[in-house]
Amino acid sequence: MKTTKLIGLFSAMALTPNLAGAQDAMDEHPTYAKEVSRIIQENCQGCHQPGQIGPMSFTNYEEVRPWAPLIQLKVAQKEMPPYQYDDHIGVQNLKNDWRMDQEDIDTIVAWVNAGAPFGNQEDLPPPKQFPEVGEWRLASELGEPDHVIKSSAWDVPANGQDLWWEPEVDSGITESRCIKAVETLPSKAAHGSTHHANSHLVVMDDDGEWVRGDRLSEFAFGK
Repeated sequence: MKTTKLIGLFSAMALTPNLAGAQDAMDEHPTYAKEVSRIIQENCQGCHQPGQIGPMSFTNYEEVRPWAPLIQLKVAQKEMPPYQYDDHIGVQNLKNDWRMDQEDIDTIVAWVNAGAPFGNQEDLPPPKQFPEVGEWRLASELGEPDHVIKSSAWDVPANGQDLWWEPEVDSGITESRCIKAVETLPSKAAHGSTHHANSHLVVMDDDGEWVRGDRLSEFAFGK
């Protein structure tokens, strides 16, 4: 009995340094739960969520982990988020700057180099809330739109390069009206294939020619 107790004691003592070492290693590098999840929320989930244009969803660790090496590559090369702007020339203090902070880039690189660990469940932030697909962004402030102009239907090919579609449709407005606000919004069916959309009025100039007027509004992910 004494021998059994002694072996048990030495076994416990031998395991303790290994457990402590594992915890120390976790504290030395970023984890998904504590750091990376917040970076993904702020920089990626606008497009990478169900129903949006991103080709894969990044709403949880199980979705992000298989893509970790590619995420590391794309953010390190500053290809993602897709906002190409020279970091060394011109104005750098931008309003609504989509560029990922270098500190966040370094965090993702270090996380992937460490094996993309999950971390502790209690460190996870609450899920980020996004507008519902097809929801008018201005409705909470101005109410539902008084007049909706719908474009004609168009089928997007399953494969191919980016396409510009420029339909002209009747506004349905037959009298002078003041415009308080304009919002451009893809339909629910088109949300996953529309990167951005601009709307213009076509007006008649002094020579009686129909010409495109100034831009009314723009839809773009993240705006």
